[in-house]
Amino acid sequence: MTFAKNTALLGLLILGCTLAWGQPLPFSLTAVTKAAPTLRIDGVLDDAAWLDAKPFTQFRQFRPETQLDVGPYRTEVRVLMEPGALVFGIRAWDQSPKDIRAPLARRDQIFPDQDAVTVWLDPNGRSEIAQYVRVNAAGSISDGIYRASDGNEDSTPDYFDVEVAAHRLRDGYSVEIRWPLSVLRYPLDGKLPWGLMVTRKVPRDVSMAFASAPVERTHPHLLTQLQRFDIDAALREQLNGAQHVSLRAEGTARALDDGLGTRENTANLGLELQWRPRADWVVDAVVRPDFSQVELDEPQLAGNTRFALFQTEKRNFFLESSDVVGQVQPDNWGVSRGLLAFYSRAITDPRWGVRATFRGNDAEGTALALRDGGGGMVLRPNAFSTASFAVDQPSNVLFARHRSQLGEKASVAGIVSVREWGSGIGTQVAGVDGQVALDDVNQVRGHVLLSNDSTALPASGDLLGQPIAQGSNRAGQAAWLSWRHRAEDWQWSAHLEHISPRFVNDNGFVPQSGIQRSTLDFTRVVQSENKAIAAWELMLRGMHTRAIADEATGVLRPQVASELLQPGMWIMDTAGTEGWAYLNLDQARTRFDGTLHRPRSVLLGASAHPGPRLTFVNLEVTLGERIDVDADRVGRGFKANTQVTWRDTLGPYGLELEQRASIGTINNMNGGMALEEGSAQTKFVLHLDASQAVRVVYQKQNFARTAEPGLPTSTSNAQVATLAWLGRSGNLRSWSMGASWSQEDGQPAKREVFVKYQPGWAWH
Repeated sequence: MTFAKNTALLGLLILGCTLAWGQPLPFSLTAVTKAAPTLRIDGVLDDAAWLDAKPFTQFRQFRPETQLDVGPYRTEVRVLMEPGALVFGIRAWDQSPKDIRAPLARRDQIFPDQDAVTVWLDPNGRSEIAQYVRVNAAGSISDGIYRASDGNEDSTPDYFDVEVAAHRLRDGYSVEIRWPLSVLRYPLDGKLPWGLMVTRKVPRDVSMAFASAPVERTHPHLLTQLQRFDIDAALREQLNGAQHVSLRAEGTARALDDGLGTRENTANLGLELQWRPRADWVVDAVVRPDFSQVELDEPQLAGNTRFALFQTEKRNFFLESSDVVGQVQPDNWGVSRGLLAFYSRAITDPRWGVRATFRGNDAEGTALALRDGGGGMVLRPNAFSTASFAVDQPSNVLFARHRSQLGEKASVAGIVSVREWGSGIGTQVAGVDGQVALDDVNQVRGHVLLSNDSTALPASGDLLGQPIAQGSNRAGQAAWLSWRHRAEDWQWSAHLEHISPRFVNDNGFVPQSGIQRSTLDFTRVVQSENKAIAAWELMLRGMHTRAIADEATGVLRPQVASELLQPGMWIMDTAGTEGWAYLNLDQARTRFDGTLHRPRSVLLGASAHPGPRLTFVNLEVTLGERIDVDADRVGRGFKANTQVTWRDTLGPYGLELEQRASIGTINNMNGGMALEEGSAQTKFVLHLDASQAVRVVYQKQNFARTAEPGLPTSTSNAQVATLAWLGRSGNLRSWSMGASWSQEDGQPAKREVFVKYQPGWAWH
């Protein structure tokens, strides 16, 4: 008895020291035999297999402050290994279950205003990329990829084969997640054990977050302390043999009325195939996919700007290898360096496409080939503006990237990108990118790209109905080097870029060329003793862009194109309410040898999660002086962006209303209105359950300029509205039906009625 007591005390002492020292404890993994009944994914942890699984209970709080005591928010996690899938059972206790915020939400719309749990899995074991699945207390799902390199979540990938369910209890809620191995991406004969972690969000008067791993808010990224399985033999036994084939058919019918007397009825049959012949290879193919009903993008002010605006990719075919393509999230200035090599939204209407992706222990790669039916835009930028050309010409697209791991801290990749508009006509890009972790808080990365362009485009206008002509071969280069530092008190990122005047990539997003640009984003993390302040940062941002001389684009000598300087601060309280303020000390030219304008303004912003119904409010406004691009002068004005999200229930149904709006104005020299632009989007969703919804979206954009010397009066207006019933049954069947209406600049309205049905089949 004494020995048993001493052993128990020793175990508790080791456990306490482990928690205190911040070492991650392992999860227990329990294997389910093939003969056992299949688990029901209903959110209720009543299957017999859960009784044999050892629970993990050692959660700790990491927001608003780090502490071992979780109070009344005890959480348990059990993990089962059934044939072909990991199954997570999560039990979340709450002493005030009436305060649990559990709205039905659209996919990837689970925000900090909702009670939710998240499972993070790193099948590569390198703590660089994790796949995640987030489930709120109503059973709604969000999923995607987290990259440690930039500390951002990418919610665009959707793992449709993952099954989730939640169940409300008198003292909390429970969640079940079945995560098939076919959805997870990992190497053959993996050398490193898998990493994993479970987190829980509890939004109350004080917004709290808990984790199964010893996460600190001061860590450079979320994956620094991932846990392991205590015994993973059952998992490794199945990994190499995990294979699958899935086939999805897509039938679309639509009736279109262009408002000019032409009515057209069309039907399209598309196919999507995914084949995983072995653990480290995935092959995807599509034939005649229909992406026309992808949800409308967020509205953007586009009238008073010189450069193209990028959009987030939402089409499933282009998201499978998003972790291997090597893209980098935009920085605080909206510069998208990772899209320079490949930007899938440059592909407008793929008629067919095939892609193969490989993920190994020390290397990974992807290759894509497709036929684009055309109907998009071609960009040709310079240092002061971007020319765009509407084209309807088909083209062939090739892209490939292969990355090799150089030890534990570094990697290098080769890139090839080709767009062929005709025989001997197109753009080609080749280059390398790489990164190296100098230590736990310092990372260096960059790329060098070489391009060749043989297209001949007019000075202005569009190319609808006519092919792109062949021009002389022109070579270009693009280089980027960055240093990212993330320590407890000091953080910064620095970038050096050179994009030559002749750099062109029709498969990439290149809004500006012929420049040398340097950027510094410097942050001081303030350690406040005020318990009401969860985080406080002082910032200094600066960017200098210099135009490179290029006679072909009219830039005859090097000169400053723009200088942006922003001192400011950001603060967040324990309820998750954020506020920020910046002083804009800028100078910029709108054209070569133009006036170097020096507008002065202040940017103010705030966001909050007021309550269970008014779940999110965001406002950002810039006040002071703004540059009028077309008039080439500075005028008083403002720019504001707002978002309000409201959620409620109607019996068993969920209601969601989201309103976004943006407006910008600039006064003329007499104090009157020179221009006004605005955009707005109203989105209403009636959730019938976690997998079905009726959605209404209305979007409007307008621009108006008052006549002044050298500039005539001009207006433009556009409206789009859609009504759709969206549904999904199981993992392989989905449908949508509805109608859309659009109108531009007083032209007759276009109307469309559509029906889409997608059945699927899978073989494992």
